[in-house]
Amino acid sequence: MKRITSRKKFTAKIRMFRDWLKANRTLPTDELMGKVGSKLQGHFAYYGVTDNSKGLNRFSYEVHRLLFKWLNRRGKRGCMNWEKFNLLLKKFPLPQPRITVNLFA
Repeated sequence: MKRITSRKKFTAKIRMFRDWLKANRTLPTDELMGKVGSKLQGHFAYYGVTDNSKGLNRFSYEVHRLLFKWLNRRGKRGCMNWEKFNLLLKKFPLPQPRITVNLFA
């Protein structure tokens, strides 16, 4: 039996993450990236069970898109393109999605 994240919980988590980013986009970049990393790590630890790697990758992708969007809306700090965003991710790396619990071992 496969265990995957339900659509309802996935959309709720994305919506909550979007609202949190919207409210905290003015934090200093290092502090914001640290909190985003810890939130991602907690999500991966909770939902990182066998057969759910697709859901983890999808969540990571959506968080990267939201982060790019809300970092671009920080006022007069200049427009950020994907190249600059990737350089920012190299400076402040976010955790990669990975399975933390093997249900068949």
